[in-house]
Amino acid sequence: MRGRDIARLASRAVAAHRLRSVLTMLGILIGIASVILLTSIGEGTRRFILSEFTQFGTNLLAINPGKIKTTGIPGAVGGTIRKLTLDDTESVLRVSGVERVVPVAMGMAEVEHADRGRSVFVYGVTSDVPDVWKFRIRQGRFLPPGDPRRAAPLAVLGPKLKRELFGEASALGEHVRIGGERFLVIGVMAPKGQLLGFDIDDSAYVPVASAQRLFNRDELQEVDVLFASHAGVDEVVAGIRRTLIARHDGEEDFTITTQTEMLDVLDRVLGIVSLAVAGIGAISLVVGRSGS
Repeated sequence: MRGRDIARLASRAVAAHRLRSVLTMLGILIGIASVILLTSIGEGTRRFILSEFTQFGTNLLAINPGKIKTTGIPGAVGGTIRKLTLDDTESVLRVSGVERVVPVAMGMAEVEHADRGRSVFVYGVTSDVPDVWKFRIRQGRFLPPGDPRRAAPLAVLGPKLKRELFGEASALGEHVRIGGERFLVIGVMAPKGQLLGFDIDDSAYVPVASAQRLFNRDELQEVDVLFASHAGVDEVVAGIRRTLIARHDGEEDFTITTQTEMLDVLDRVLGIVSLAVAGIGAISLVVGRSGS
């Protein structure tokens, strides 16, 4: 049978069963469109989250209290967890390849000025935040260097928080109340945007010791580490692990997470999404085929 005859036969079959043919083509088109659309969404999501993480730099890692062995959250309720302390932070800073560390004590608090107030995240940090987190100062200055154990009534505001409290007026040299305590505003951050739904611009920064006093805790929720670009991440992680295990009586009761590991988790999640996409596409194609 020649190709022309095959084409004529197919045309007659389509004409004789128009509704079935339309449904078949529709099912195939839905299957193909589903695969293309959801694959594009998955890749777009991956690139978005990658850009969210890498905006803070690529040679960062985080240390959290509590050890993840299978699944779970560092520092989750349950079991005995050794606290991360400022002494731990200083010991990590001495590890070869480590350039800067930022101890983080944080919580929600009401930030007030005059008759305005907002409940926002308040980050207790040190002067190294601009270098470690790649933040910029729009007005004034960030927290001054000094002993992280010394509290000081100083605050730096995120741009959205500043706008909500002061409008277009300058906030520098003004006072705000954070959790009922009085702080002097010495700086305003440049806009940074959101990270996975958290509005970084709607926040305040105070010395880590001030945050510990404010939230009545002596531990840290996290220690962020900036290591040298020429240093191997595996060597830095191994050095930090040895140092903290020695300080914690031989127990590895903490979790070190690198950006590579975060992105590996993301890739696994997107791999599952890709399988789901393939399944949706296959179902649509089967439905389209069965219509014939």
